[in-house]
This record gives sequence, structure tokens and C-alpha cells, in this order.
Amino acid sequence: MLSNAKEYNAEHGITGCLLYHNSHFLQLLEGEQEKVQRLFHKILRDPRHQDVQLIEKEDTQGRLFTKWSMAFHDYGLNGTSAHLKMGQIDSFINVSNALEGKNKLIFPFFANVKEILFS
Repeated sequence: MLSNAKEYNAEHGITGCLLYHNSHFLQLLEGEQEKVQRLFHKILRDPRHQDVQLIEKEDTQGRLFTKWSMAFHDYGLNGTSAHLKMGQIDSFINVSNALEGKNKLIFPFFANVKEILFS
């Protein structure tokens, strides 16, 4: 499913990030509003997805994940220490160069990442 998403996103000029932890996914999609909305509705109709929630929708200047059609990170099992999880978040942020832009979504997005990791 991930390789299909990467291919679809690349074809449609969509970038973003998909994070996984303990059966929960958090996804950020970036691109032209119409294309992102079309993809989001496709996700909603896909029976493989359950309990999909839109956390935030924002028009922004620039993208957080310009290098990736769909970055993916699996944060592992619940037994991972909080210190290690925070290190993984910091590493992921640094690799993405997300802090270099002026996008207001970076902080709400990673606040939701922390919520999933520590709940």
C-alpha cells in the first residue's frame, strides 16, 4: 500500500508524511488543495482504513516534506522508551528539514505525533 501511495503522490504532485505506531497512523498530505482533497476522499472510501479523522486543514506557504512523495516512519512497539521515541522524533524532523520553512503545521503535526507515541 505504501509503494502505491508514493507512486500516486508523485504522479499528482502530493508530498507528505505517514507515521505508524501501535496500530495508529498519522498522515500529513501537502499539495494543491483539490488534489489533496481528492486523495483524502479516496482514503475515506478505502475499506482498509478505519476511524479516519481530519485533525487539521490549513492553507500554507510552502511544504514541510518537499523531498518525499510519502515519507514513512514506524516508531516501533510500545516498549520503546520515551527518551528513544523523542530522539526518533528529533531525528525525523531533522531529516525532513521541516523546520527550515515557514509552515504553521509543523508544531501541530508533531504535537499529534507525540500524542500517538505517548498514549
